[in-house]
Amino acid sequence: MKHEKNNVIYGLRKVTHFSEGLTSLLSGTYVLSLAVSKRNMALRIALGIAGGYLILRSGSKLHSGSFTDDTL
Repeated sequence: MKHEKNNVIYGLRKVTHFSEGLTSLLSGTYVLSLAVSKRNMALRIALGIAGGYLILRSGSKLHSGSFTDDTL
């Protein structure tokens, strides 16, 4: 019973990390598209850094949320 509960909690944690990674990827892409469209150079740099951070963060979250066949 305890082993099954741990498997469910582990699976939920993986799903949470995966969905957080997808959200970071989408928001990072959106922020970078805003950076391209703005004329103010300081705003472009700030948005570019923020968008890059979100995209890099999404990679680690997607990696930690990925499933392997032996876990399922």
